[in-house]
Amino acid sequence: MRILIADDEAPARGELRYILEALAPEATFYEATDGGEVLRLVESEPVDVVFLDIRMPGPDGLEVAATLMEGPEPPLIVFATAYDEHALRAFELAALDYVVKPFDERRLAQTMERIRRALGERALLARRREALRQYLQEAAPAGGLTKLWGQRENENWVLVDYRDLLWAVAEAKRVYVKTRAGDKLLVHHTLKELEARLAPHGFVRVHKSYLVNLDHVAEVVPWFSGTYVIRMADAERTQIPMSRRYAARLKKLTGWR
Repeated sequence: MRILIADDEAPARGELRYILEALAPEATFYEATDGGEVLRLVESEPVDVVFLDIRMPGPDGLEVAATLMEGPEPPLIVFATAYDEHALRAFELAALDYVVKPFDERRLAQTMERIRRALGERALLARRREALRQYLQEAAPAGGLTKLWGQRENENWVLVDYRDLLWAVAEAKRVYVKTRAGDKLLVHHTLKELEARLAPHGFVRVHKSYLVNLDHVAEVVPWFSGTYVIRMADAERTQIPMSRRYAARLKKLTGWR
C-alpha cells in the first residue's frame, strides 16, 4: 500500500505518519507540503491513498482532489482537517473517509479498515470516485481547476495546464486536445463538457467540432459566405474553420466588428 500525506504543517504530517506507520507497517509513505507537490507526486508515483489537508497553500484540498479525480486511476481520498463533525457531513458522503485533527489512533484504525476494504472491492471504489467527482463539481470554487488529464498514443497519461492547450477537436466520436508542446492527447470528455469547463479560461467554441484558446489565435481570415478561418499561433499556423453561427457569438463576446 502506498500512502501520501499532504499537509503544509510538519507537526501534523509527523503525527499522522507516526500513527499510520503503526497501523500499516507494510505501507510505503510519501509526504507533500502543498497542492502542487501532491499533483506532481501522484503523477510520478502509483499512490493508493492520499490523506489530504483541506487548507493548504496553492491549490487547496478540494481543488487538488477534484484534479486527482480526473485521472484514469485516481487514489482514494481521505480528508484530514480541523473542521468539526457537523461541517464534515458532506465530506463523509463523498470521500472515502475523513479524520479530524488532533488525530485519534482508534479513529484512524477504522479509516485503515475502510481503506483496505475499498482497495479490495473495486466496484465500491468506482462508486466512491463518482460520488466524489459529483461532490467536487459542486464544492470546488469556480475556475479553481486549471489542469486536464490527457492520454498519449502509448496510453500514458499526462496532466496539462489549461494555458498550454491550443484547441480541442471532436474526431470520429472521440475528443482530442492539442498542446503547445505539439502533443495530441485523447481526453475522456465531450466537447460540450470541455466548453463548460474551459470557457472561464479564454476558450471559445468556433465550430461544432472545435474549441480554441483565444490566447493562441494568431489571426482570423474572412472566408466564404460569412465563414472564417482561424490561424493558430503554433509553428504550423494550423487553420481551424469557424462557422457563421459561432463567428456571430465570438463577435458579440469580444466586441469584434
